[in-house]
Amino acid sequence: MKIVVIMGGTSSEREVSLLSGDNISAALQKNGHEVISIDTVLPIEQIEKPIEVTQEHINQGDKNLLYLLAHPEIQSADFIFNALHGGSGENGIVQGILQTLGYSFNGSSAEGCTIAMDKVISKMIFEKNGIPTPEWLYFERNGGMDYPEIIEAILQKFNLPLVIKPGHEGSTVGLTIVENEDQIQTAIDCALQYNSVFLVEEYIAGRELTVSILGDQALPIVEISPLHGIYDYECKYTNGMSEYIIPAKLDPALNKQIQKMSVKAFNLLRCSGYGRIDLRLGADQQPYFFEMNTLPGMTKTSLVPKAAAAIGLSFNELLEEIIHLGRNGKK
Repeated sequence: MKIVVIMGGTSSEREVSLLSGDNISAALQKNGHEVISIDTVLPIEQIEKPIEVTQEHINQGDKNLLYLLAHPEIQSADFIFNALHGGSGENGIVQGILQTLGYSFNGSSAEGCTIAMDKVISKMIFEKNGIPTPEWLYFERNGGMDYPEIIEAILQKFNLPLVIKPGHEGSTVGLTIVENEDQIQTAIDCALQYNSVFLVEEYIAGRELTVSILGDQALPIVEISPLHGIYDYECKYTNGMSEYIIPAKLDPALNKQIQKMSVKAFNLLRCSGYGRIDLRLGADQQPYFFEMNTLPGMTKTSLVPKAAAAIGLSFNELLEEIIHLGRNGKK
């Protein structure tokens, strides 16, 4: 097939997206496909010759994407492999454009991506449908409360430590574990750099787990042991910064329960194709689900490829299955 891999973009996860896109492009070429790799902030001329990325390119990136996807060279493709992470590449905007233009593409539809990217909506859906999730509150930048009122509301509901994070970001971008009251305002400011909505969440001490979903199947659960104590951006994307146990050493009944809940959450959020949900297993052996990632990373340290490998699926085979699901699954 002729496959266009789109990557880069303008989100806070741009660098990870470029790594994912390069890995995907190389593997698809080895699989025998004709591959065109596109950094979506650059003009179509990048196909013919290297172009240096400037801040102006990044500032105009989302507008440039519309031009790229309407170009005859791209429209002749059989499949668009979206390797964008975060921002418009993962929140349903790009998916909506791809659907409108009639492209086949990987991952969830615009609806699924929009729902899953919104942590507030996801939490509401989890709570309504029996998916355990940490206690939480959310606030808006222009919600009519000043800092003292917000901090008072937070401390009335939560004990320390607690977690503050943006309402629409991935890869733990903008997330802070707050261990004392003096850190709360700084943590709020950090989260608001990325979104106008932030969540405050109960901190769950316990084992860090993640479940990848491929089609309608939960892959083996991965346990993560990050060097920082939290699976933050550096631990996610730096070789040697985390240890992985695949499959996680869990009681068989608990393992089955977590996989079943993960698939349920995937379906409740209207996701399709593939994805990954993060959770922690508390000291009470209760799983607490956080959020769904609809475009998981495809770097050398990424978790979906690790989970797929545990069932004998190579990275190249995984990509072919993702493409198959994108071409034949319901959007």
